[in-house]
Amino acid sequence: MVRRANFLLVAAMMTALIGHADQLPDFSLFDVDDDGLISEDEYVSQQTGSRKASESEAIAKFTRLDLDQNHTVSEEELLRAVQAWRGETDETSVSATDLANSQ
Repeated sequence: MVRRANFLLVAAMMTALIGHADQLPDFSLFDVDDDGLISEDEYVSQQTGSRKASESEAIAKFTRLDLDQNHTVSEEELLRAVQAWRGETDETSVSATDLANSQ
């Protein structure tokens, strides 16, 4: 009985992980005003509100996500950051820890 319970628990966990493996962070969670861009205020508010980062940490993360330094993060920039985190590109401006904490 214990072996079966352990197997079911592991199977459920693996199914959950596989289901989320290719998902990007939900852009709409950050883009509160739905203008297609994440402002620094939106990003910092989401990160500090969910207690994933302090204000200074969130600002630093946002700066690394803002690849073109125009003070906003587009969905393309977020995608490039995720690809860099996964090792799919040569981008190194976002660390794995930063992106994982953003999700």
